[in-house]
Amino acid sequence: MLQSEREKMMTMQEHQTAFVQRASFSREGSTVFLGHLDLMTCFERAARRAELPILYSQGYNPRPMMVFALPLGVGIETRCDYLDVSLNCPYDADRFTEELNEFLPEGLRILKSKAIPEPKDSIMSIVTTAAYRFEAKGIREAMGKAMQQDELIVTKIAKGKEKQTDIRPLLISLSQASDGDPDSVEFYAFAGSERNVRPDLILSSLSKYCGMDPATAENARVIRLGLFSGEYPRITPIDEVEVRPFQPQK
Repeated sequence: MLQSEREKMMTMQEHQTAFVQRASFSREGSTVFLGHLDLMTCFERAARRAELPILYSQGYNPRPMMVFALPLGVGIETRCDYLDVSLNCPYDADRFTEELNEFLPEGLRILKSKAIPEPKDSIMSIVTTAAYRFEAKGIREAMGKAMQQDELIVTKIAKGKEKQTDIRPLLISLSQASDGDPDSVEFYAFAGSERNVRPDLILSSLSKYCGMDPATAENARVIRLGLFSGEYPRITPIDEVEVRPFQPQK
């Protein structure tokens, strides 16, 4: 058989029915220094050690079918992020949470999970908004000034090339920290595949435009509070979004 024919056959595999667990998770402590790929590996290894019936992709290099809603940058804590885990059979959500948590490292925890129909839309595609909390001396005043700016031009590096980008339209709303801490601020920003702003770019703009000490901005504590779908202000937490079931082609 020719290589081209073998590759064609690999793309013609029958659809695998997935029984999906949509899980929310948190991370803190030393696990915040994991990059996105390392974070994926943590969950994959925990799932294998827990002997969960994970569904694997087809092809030459099968991988566990886990999809994160939005990658977490190094150094960012999260109070509530999401991932979809595909299983090859129905599974109790509470049992899934308990068994996976048993093998996750300290600081990384599944908060809850629920079984959902195999979704038509990838969890990555439904994210539109993220809520963040920044903690640093003077951060509330600096963010207030940022929201008053007409533009916040920052330098992004993509595929080895520098690009100047205005991130001001990506900042949605600002509020006082929920605990009243004067050196903390909470806000919503666009996030997802269509419009997205990284926290490090926001912090760099604070030192460039808002008079914040660069070292203080660089070392600010960053916490992602939640991810949402919908158009602000009518947004819904990802685990409450109505799932459109996947319909395999006949």
